[in-house]
Amino acid sequence: MTTITFVFLILASPVRDGSAWSITPMPSLEVCEQVLADVRSHGGWGDDFPAVPDGAHCKEVKQ
Repeated sequence: MTTITFVFLILASPVRDGSAWSITPMPSLEVCEQVLADVRSHGGWGDDFPAVPDGAHCKEVKQ
């Protein structure tokens, strides 16, 4: 049996009636952590996510 690993960068931003989510596939956990650090250092992810919430994280899922 082969294990398949997926990595996602998960960001959420509060909006008027709840939250807006961004779930972005990443090639590896290391790349994801580098992207998240870069987004945090620039204060956000464009107009949709002007600030990185404390709960932003990288998630590794194995199947």
